[in-house]
Amino acid sequence: MNELPEKPFVPEREIILNRPLRVRGQDAVLAGLASYGGKNCLWLFYHRPIPQRLLDGGSEASTHREEREFALLDAELNCFWPQSLCVQGRTLSFTSGGAAPLLGHDPEVLLPFRYFLGKGVALGPLADVPEQDISVMHCEFEDGGLFSAFDPAFPLDLSLTVGPESKELPIHQTHIMTIGGNPKEERFAFKKPDGTECGYYLNDLFLYTPPRPDPRHEREAAEQMRAQGLSERHIMEIQKSQRDVCPAGHKILVLEYESEGDVQLSFYTAAYLSAAPERTNGAASAVILVSNDEKVPHGHRKQYCALGPVPETLAGRIGLELFSRYELLPEETAAIK
Repeated sequence: MNELPEKPFVPEREIILNRPLRVRGQDAVLAGLASYGGKNCLWLFYHRPIPQRLLDGGSEASTHREEREFALLDAELNCFWPQSLCVQGRTLSFTSGGAAPLLGHDPEVLLPFRYFLGKGVALGPLADVPEQDISVMHCEFEDGGLFSAFDPAFPLDLSLTVGPESKELPIHQTHIMTIGGNPKEERFAFKKPDGTECGYYLNDLFLYTPPRPDPRHEREAAEQMRAQGLSERHIMEIQKSQRDVCPAGHKILVLEYESEGDVQLSFYTAAYLSAAPERTNGAASAVILVSNDEKVPHGHRKQYCALGPVPETLAGRIGLELFSRYELLPEETAAIK
């Protein structure tokens, strides 16, 4: 979350909006526009349930499955990041933003929330939602001229535009595959929320050896990072994480698949999902196998899913789970009464 101005929260200029909003199935309340601490922000509240384990005092997931389930929920409830707001014919384009739950009792979240409630903003669709399940979002914009141009005698004439998002949706279908074995010529399928079916094929499960980092490319990348202002220590940490993405004695387990409509799918090994999360620097994200437009056995685009580093001697049958799929949500504009 971007840093917010220090307390107390007393805007120099403000426009109270007090409008309920529903976009992409998400209930929210547009609280107001405020100029404070040199920043102009739209403030809104929205429903974002907190996992029970956090309410019980646990701060971390006990397994990767639990971690990924929370990420799915969080993504589902954060798929409406505002891109712009039109007020009385004037469009505000948002340059940055952030959100945090009231649960954390952070003054920089609680104070704006209490302030707007004190100004008469009604929770509307959030009235029956436990306060612990409400989050506060702020979206920054540069056009401070709105505050002087705004005329309270005229209708607000509000519309909010949310940008395109890649939404992750759960599936949870299990499979058994053999590394390097001949896959079955079988079409699998899952149901979409609208009841239609999407088929997919598991073509190959194999071990991949990532190329060793090229010294020249490393030097060029380091120069680019220095130009961006990164410290030498930070650069060294990034490049070390890239070298360590596949430790000695390991290879990357990769699944090749096809899906109807070229839908992007996310797979994990059963062993990974049941294991406790390791707090790392996220180096595994550096392994990228680029899918191309080549049409493979069943006539769809070849796609890959990197399942992480495994011992290079790994062999035999591996349990997999089709955990989720991705769906691109187009830009959407909601008129607000």
